[in-house]
Amino acid sequence: MNTNNIKPLKRSVGREYAFKFIYKHLLSDFVREKNQIISDTKSFEDALNMFDQSYYEEDIEHPDNVIDVHTKIFARDLILGSLRQEEANSELIEKYLSTGNLQKVDRMNLAVLLLGTYEILHDKNTSANIFINEYVNIAKKYCPNDSQGFINSILDKLAKDHAV
Repeated sequence: MNTNNIKPLKRSVGREYAFKFIYKHLLSDFVREKNQIISDTKSFEDALNMFDQSYYEEDIEHPDNVIDVHTKIFARDLILGSLRQEEANSELIEKYLSTGNLQKVDRMNLAVLLLGTYEILHDKNTSANIFINEYVNIAKKYCPNDSQGFINSILDKLAKDHAV
């Protein structure tokens, strides 16, 4: 994943976009669509276009949901990579859970963990601490109140166990 051509702030925006897309597709109503987009490029592009329509629609909570083309490519790569690696990364995440049960994890938290795990494992040119910080910030912004410590703990353990 080559992310060197976009600035850190834009990467944060791309991560938030990817988080929202992944979260939607972790909901039970979208499992079938998720399975289609993983294997079919046209289904993925159609799903992104549908998602964009609601993402770009301006409202009180989202007054400026606009991303440039480079950020969108970055987010697209994160989404596809995370979804394609979901099964393997879910097994990794589950090892770090005190309950050992991924089904009990809030879907927002799971979306953050899947994205963070994907980046930590696949971008060895960037410090894992940067990814952990980014995803803790997303958790603070979007996830239940106690999520940031949980996200930090899981991603930190994973990063230490998978350091190069």
